[in-house]
Amino acid sequence: MQFRIDNASERPVYLQIIDQVKRDIALGRLAKEERLPTVRQLAQQLAINPNTIAKAYRQLEQEGIIVTKPGAGAFVARMDSQLSKAVRKRIICEQLERVIVDAFHMQVERAVLADWFNNAVERFNLSEGNT
Repeated sequence: MQFRIDNASERPVYLQIIDQVKRDIALGRLAKEERLPTVRQLAQQLAINPNTIAKAYRQLEQEGIIVTKPGAGAFVARMDSQLSKAVRKRIICEQLERVIVDAFHMQVERAVLADWFNNAVERFNLSEGNT
């Protein structure tokens, strides 16, 4: 897995790492139980503070995206979705709300936004049973 950090982005580095892990899992680039780089390895690769990587990994673990095994490292979770439907709904709705607010300020019409959303869903091959 190759991480890329955009230093010009306003998005904090740890969130960029979280986004990339989630995206790679969704696209099938990272498989269930696949081992992630260690905090030290990734910090060295990206030339950033290890605490930044550790923060990203902690948040991913809290969300049930990865699991850490003492002495073995961090791994992609089995994704049997231990998150309750209420928690999943809250997380997704918060993210959708941020997108909608951005679309409002960029004057993107509702139909265009819906079209973009549907195209993104198709791109990730999201099945009807993923709830």
